[in-house]
Amino acid sequence: MTDNKLPQSVTILEDKVHVFMRSGSPFWWCGFHFKGKYIRASTKQKHLEAAKAFAKDWYFSKQTEIASGEISSPKHEFGKLADEALANYKSMFVDRGQRSLKTYEGIEGILNSRVKDYFKKVAVQNIDNTAWHKYKEDMVATYPSIKRGTLHQYKNAIRMVLNYAFRQGILKQLPQFKDEYDTKKNNSTRAWFTAHEYSKLHRTIAAHAEYLSTRDKLLHQHALELYDYVIFGTNTGMRVGEMNACRFCDVKIVKEKTTDKRILVISNIKGKRGIGNCQSFYGAVAAYERILKRRGMTHAKAKDSTEKLFLVHHRTMFNKILEKTKLKHTKTTPSTKRDFVSLRSTYICFRLLRGAPIYEIANNCRTSVAMIQEHYAKQLGGQLMRNINRLGYEDWESEPNK
Repeated sequence: MTDNKLPQSVTILEDKVHVFMRSGSPFWWCGFHFKGKYIRASTKQKHLEAAKAFAKDWYFSKQTEIASGEISSPKHEFGKLADEALANYKSMFVDRGQRSLKTYEGIEGILNSRVKDYFKKVAVQNIDNTAWHKYKEDMVATYPSIKRGTLHQYKNAIRMVLNYAFRQGILKQLPQFKDEYDTKKNNSTRAWFTAHEYSKLHRTIAAHAEYLSTRDKLLHQHALELYDYVIFGTNTGMRVGEMNACRFCDVKIVKEKTTDKRILVISNIKGKRGIGNCQSFYGAVAAYERILKRRGMTHAKAKDSTEKLFLVHHRTMFNKILEKTKLKHTKTTPSTKRDFVSLRSTYICFRLLRGAPIYEIANNCRTSVAMIQEHYAKQLGGQLMRNINRLGYEDWESEPNK
């Protein structure tokens, strides 16, 4: 048992380690300071000499952990490094145009929602595959309906912080996060509008605008803008965020050399992979000129105007029209929901069906050939195979079903 005549605190190992009593505990405790952090533990011993012996072994084991990076200083905790990583990401990638502000804001939102608080006091050296799976299990337990894609976003946000720690030399090796899923990821084509569905959508939005013309001037203007927004999206293949950020000074009408038809050349497109440009299909020109007319903008004035083409994001009106026309869901199995993203998908599918080279589509849409092949060309299948039944002249006479 402890002796009340004994001191309540002593030091050992040249005053590096404290052995002390804590109020309410029958055992001796031990601890030491490390880079502004006090590391302590119970010796589970009631006799001082036994506690000293424990403290020596414990101290040397902790020094081994410090040397291996298992124990870090407060500046190596995930919460602090997350803030530094975000600031670094913005200055190195967003401000230099290599990544979009929207991508940065997405990562920031994910970190601040359910990631940073969970790992806030955890040393980045301790975030490995085991920690990732524990986090994932906790998220699924707390939010049973959480989607696989959402978990993937969380993983990418964590990786962004760990990549920063690796570049700073805090981590000597990046951890590998291994996931196992019961089913394969759904690689079905993105929801798009067939030619018939697209025509139906056009007519319905135009009719809705006509209906509002004598009933609500503001909503009438919104419906007209939505009409041109849809046409602009399906004739440029721009992402939703890219269209919302597009300015008049970014758009130029030019004549296509091969056809002498007018098209739009859109520059300074701020996408998720930085800044790019594209050429439109022919229908975008009329939509752009209607926008100019509604806004009282001349071509000369538009060249220097930093005003955005689209003033309002008409998601609610668009969804109501999709529901009304029964176009909200595709007729595929399984069914997929359509939204503004479907406009870009429609552009890509229309270009594929009209024989445009995949490389040119990918380049114009600022994405990869692999993405186009996997999510569009692969699923369109036989619709793209125009030469599958073509025969050589020497084979024609021997073909039984000519």
